[in-house]
Amino acid sequence: MCKVIAIANQKGGVAKTTTAISMGAGLTERGFKVLLVDVDDSGNPSLSKGLGIAEPEKSLTDLMLFRILQRDIIEELQSVIVRHQEGMDIIPADHTLPGITDALNGVQDEGRKRGILREIVDRVKDDYDYVLLDAAPALNLMSMNVLTAADEVIITTQPQGASEEGILELLQVAMQVRANMNPELIVRGLLITMLDVRTNYNKDKAMKMANGYTELGMKVFTTRIPRAVSAEECVEKRISILKYDSKGKVAAAYRQFVEEYLNGR
Repeated sequence: MCKVIAIANQKGGVAKTTTAISMGAGLTERGFKVLLVDVDDSGNPSLSKGLGIAEPEKSLTDLMLFRILQRDIIEELQSVIVRHQEGMDIIPADHTLPGITDALNGVQDEGRKRGILREIVDRVKDDYDYVLLDAAPALNLMSMNVLTAADEVIITTQPQGASEEGILELLQVAMQVRANMNPELIVRGLLITMLDVRTNYNKDKAMKMANGYTELGMKVFTTRIPRAVSAEECVEKRISILKYDSKGKVAAAYRQFVEEYLNGR
């Protein structure tokens, strides 16, 4: 059965997109069929750009408009889904996605307004083992669509106070979506990223965050994703860190994270 996972945090700069790409690549390495969906409506679709699809001929915008108009998307999907060289499939986004909010606001039915993305995911998920949704660093109508479409949420955060600020608010919104739209939604856990082991502040903050959220009853993945220049360089190569620096510490950490995720299912 397909699992739909939202990678989310309303704060930017927390390796959210890197995690979506790396997790997708790691699952693909293990033989799973994976679809990445770029749902970043901030005007900067970094997942699509990071995988070499900066200007797709068709994108998530087209699919969402079709569903808003209640048109079938089966044939449209064939021209939107792109196969990456590492084996993952991608539904890309482009600079037009922010305009979808206006179109969504025109939908009278409140359930459909927040469930358009789920309608799209439901059309494709039978073809995949995992669908990963890369959400924008925001809490807005598109975020509601992401949480309504997802089975699980993985929250990424740096071990810094500013990066942590949005976590509780995101958890509150997730609980609202679970109560009103998606009763099966769960928060799978918190992944600490961009850990600089050279600084005591980063190490201490990571420990305090892990202990604090664990005490609140939230799972914190034991894997920590280290900070490294290679994680930024791979974006220019349009490949995942697992392919760009396969034997590096970041790639090793993401493979360990995928292992931990799969073992915890």
